[in-house]
Amino acid sequence: HFGSSCINQPRSRLQIGNPSACNSQGHLPFEGMEQSPLPAEEMGTATPVPSQWMSLYEGKPMSLKSYFPPLAWIPQYWRSMHGTIRDEDRPMVGNLPFSLKGDAIAGVTVGIMLIPQCLAFALLAGLPIQCGLYSSFAPLLIYAMFGSLRQVQNGPTALMSLISGQALDSLGITDPSVRMTGAALMALLVGGISIILGALRFGAVVNFMSHSVLSAFCTASGIIIATSQIKDVLGIKIPRTHYWWENVEELAKNVEDTHGPTLALGLTILVLLLTLKYWKSAGSAEKRSAHLLWRWFPKHKTSIPFKAMKLVADLAPLMAVTLGGLWAWAYRASDVDGVRLVGEVDSDGLTLVLPGEGHYSDLLGDSTLFVSAAMIAVIGFLETMAVGSKFAGQYKYSFDPNQELIAIGLSNVGSAFFSGFPVTGGFSRTAVNVSFGATSSLACAISS
Repeated sequence: HFGSSCINQPRSRLQIGNPSACNSQGHLPFEGMEQSPLPAEEMGTATPVPSQWMSLYEGKPMSLKSYFPPLAWIPQYWRSMHGTIRDEDRPMVGNLPFSLKGDAIAGVTVGIMLIPQCLAFALLAGLPIQCGLYSSFAPLLIYAMFGSLRQVQNGPTALMSLISGQALDSLGITDPSVRMTGAALMALLVGGISIILGALRFGAVVNFMSHSVLSAFCTASGIIIATSQIKDVLGIKIPRTHYWWENVEELAKNVEDTHGPTLALGLTILVLLLTLKYWKSAGSAEKRSAHLLWRWFPKHKTSIPFKAMKLVADLAPLMAVTLGGLWAWAYRASDVDGVRLVGEVDSDGLTLVLPGEGHYSDLLGDSTLFVSAAMIAVIGFLETMAVGSKFAGQYKYSFDPNQELIAIGLSNVGSAFFSGFPVTGGFSRTAVNVSFGATSSLACAISS
């Protein structure tokens, strides 16, 4: 831990703390602090421990604000907007003052982006596409009320969809209605497990998790998601598999079945997204001028063309969805077949249901669903912390990992009662949320 940069380590409100946590000024806690009064001869060869560190291991009194964060951040939101921030507000506000305009713009933008995304995630889990919509309403509202990571966007994610689909596959469930019921029951189990872990202060484990672990988790997630999606870019139909290398094997066997029009559409959009992403992070005008490719693009950040292209880059996911829809329509108008469309969504709207009703014996006959739910609960927590703690560290505001477990758990319970599937904090939506100026969980509520 001492080799990592303090500037990227937000100090969370934990009962069990990180020995390398930084104080509000970004310095190590032992700088300028009184050392433990224990004599050196009694300590043996142990390194002196600052007495102030012990406060990280002390219990804190229970308060309603700790379980319902809006009671704390709404007054701070009001004071931040009026420039009357108090000293006690600074740990939560950090370097990110609250902004109603930023939250509104980010919330609407992510909400538009979420619609096609959640439909795709439902298909990824092998569920009817309306399940994606069901998982994108209540979980976002609930997380906005109980989450402590201000910029995280909760909801369906590719990784949660993959794992949920594999769990249902392992039970041999193929009927769409039974899969819906099983996914809802799994979300309920995930929610219950997450809430229990939060009550047991399991969130403290994140304080002992190095950056390399989180980085490896993100990389592995990317590999799993990419190998599961390549078939759709190529227009190849392959059976659902359990491991990512089985996907690669099936792709290699069926690569000759690649559908040209689908590949042209998918590859163009992929190149567009990557180009805009790397252009946006290309650096200063001098670096752009020296680059082989970026020298032909707008370079000066104050110029109108640069600002216009940056707006396009920020809206890249939304632009990709729009372009894909228009392109698919053009294919249909030109009688080009083979490009699969989502089609009509068969849904009667949001209705409250009892998760698992009528199929308890089929779903709870063995421990598979419980084991999968426990795994999803832990992975969902890691996914939320991986993306959320990155931005919390960047903007220096505090958060509570234990409260995150409770918030994620309640979000999954909400998803379950609306026929949804397991949800957690999303990488791409949170990044878009941040880029459009989100400053609080209000943006997440608006996106719902």
